Amino acid sequence: MELTSPALLWTVSACTAAAFVAVIVFWRHAARSGILGVVSRGLMIGVVQLCALATLGLVANLHFSFYGTWDDLLGKDAPSAAPSDSGGDDGGSVAEPLPDDDVTSQVPEKMGKLEKVQFKGARSGLSDTAYVLLPPEYFAKSHAEERFPVGVLLTGFPGEARNLVERMKLPEVVSDLRKQGKVQPMIWVMARPSTDPPHDTECVDVPGGPQAGTYYAQDLPEAMSARYRTAPTKDGWAIMGNSAGGSCAMRLAMMHPNSYTAAVSLAGDFRAIQDEQTGDLYGGSAKFRQENDLFWRLENRPMPPVDILVTRILDGGDGDPAEPKRFADLAEPPLQIDLLERKSGGHNFVTWNAELYDAVPWVSDRMKADDGTGGDAKDKL
Repeated sequence: MELTSPALLWTVSACTAAAFVAVIVFWRHAARSGILGVVSRGLMIGVVQLCALATLGLVANLHFSFYGTWDDLLGKDAPSAAPSDSGGDDGGSVAEPLPDDDVTSQVPEKMGKLEKVQFKGARSGLSDTAYVLLPPEYFAKSHAEERFPVGVLLTGFPGEARNLVERMKLPEVVSDLRKQGKVQPMIWVMARPSTDPPHDTECVDVPGGPQAGTYYAQDLPEAMSARYRTAPTKDGWAIMGNSAGGSCAMRLAMMHPNSYTAAVSLAGDFRAIQDEQTGDLYGGSAKFRQENDLFWRLENRPMPPVDILVTRILDGGDGDPAEPKRFADLAEPPLQIDLLERKSGGHNFVTWNAELYDAVPWVSDRMKADDGTGGDAKDKL
């Protein structure tokens, strides 16, 4: 059973209840004098406590999304060792289809088709799984030759891509907005922001380490374009995310403006952070760390030709509300930074889900998907 499977939680919960009942039933039998009685009672209490802790741990993991798989928990996930081992036969990045799972089955046909894929990056050598939501129009004969804009949504760290379906409910949000006529048909990619758990790479090309920036800015779009009818230029590509995913979205758009034309940050960090989860992402170089600091870039580098939407919780429920305002005030053309303001909220999926109802239309309004003949050559993906 998967670590995040409800069946596992129910099984462990049942074991906890059974252990508790067993202690009540057999406690008198274990209440004998001597070392054997002491050991028996100690084992009984230990088993109950272990089961209870396991249950609480599973509940906490389901709620906070600390680990998505057993490999993540055990630290076994690792990026591909060499770029030559990744990609397709022609050397390009690929998106390989995977069997349906309990996540893909949650999206009804009227919302489109949810596919599980594995991306293999030719440049970065990194590989990871994700979910791709295709709109119903993708399969309609009347749209058979049509290309579709692409939105990439990254969850927070150490979250899993499934959280974007089950907790942020992107397919449901998109479906609601489509019914209201507020968004155009788009392809959505739902992924996690790090391919090197348990390390938070912040979508940085780590010196001597995972080339996470290259993976999300070049490999993922190339893999998507090789498999699906996607917009041929950056004008049809956007990236967004919550928490660490929001930091990634801003960093990728600002540092790779030829890959994404728009970005949305739902409670992302503007700084080049370094902590126990990230480790040293900058190779000990203060200069390289500066280059990944978004405030520093606005103050010291040319403005990139992208649009960015940043959330701001006015009551301070998700950090200092002055920081996103100051970030937006630093923008000058061709960079445009808009603020999505809410009176109250927190660093949680309830807030992010509500913000999606404004963020997705904002993205949709900026997306263009032509027939492949438009756009400058430098903008081709």
